[in-house]
Amino acid sequence: MRFVVTGVTRGIGAEVARLLSGDGHEVWGVARPQSELPPGLAGGFRCDLSQPESIAAAASELTAVVDRLDGLVHSAGIVRGGSLEETTAENLTDQFAVNVTAAAEITRAFLPALRAARGTVVFVNSGSGLNARSPLGGYGASKFALRGYADALRREQPGIRVSSVYPGRTATDMQREVRTLEGAGFLAGDYLRVGTVAGVIVNTLLLSEDAVITDLVLRPFPGSKR
Repeated sequence: MRFVVTGVTRGIGAEVARLLSGDGHEVWGVARPQSELPPGLAGGFRCDLSQPESIAAAASELTAVVDRLDGLVHSAGIVRGGSLEETTAENLTDQFAVNVTAAAEITRAFLPALRAARGTVVFVNSGSGLNARSPLGGYGASKFALRGYADALRREQPGIRVSSVYPGRTATDMQREVRTLEGAGFLAGDYLRVGTVAGVIVNTLLLSEDAVITDLVLRPFPGSKR
């Protein structure tokens, strides 16, 4: 099977790509312009997701080759903290560009290939996409918008499966950033493992064709043994 994964150089996206390629699937990655694509991938393209108008050109070579796509995973994202009073137009625009508009543009580029394979699009959302809170109000607003986009896409494209996954706090570099914004420490053992979240996403992609997971919420389990 053939998949495209964004945010492939770190965190959840990197682990999703590793699991899929390790199972023998053909995986194409999307990464920042200066980043190296991880080993084991079939290829991919580099793009500044904060400049969504450049995505079509960056993806053109890949979309010309990939005529059938079994799955597209949107894992790339950024967070800018601060109260809404402190959140500038620039910070808000950057978050919406990367977290929403870029995902929409990449999806649009691959829609013909997804329809051809009756593929699956997985949007890696966030707990902030269900409950907005300070000091992540702008980030939460972008994730609520991503949720709305996914819901609309599901209605418009009945021939593809559309899933939103809402991980709670996960032991990633982004979570370190969030904890710093909150003025608190980072303890990896308190959070979901990256491999746990990635495994759920892979299972969603490989779900039997008679079903679709529309929305899936993951939360750390306090009673687990680390």
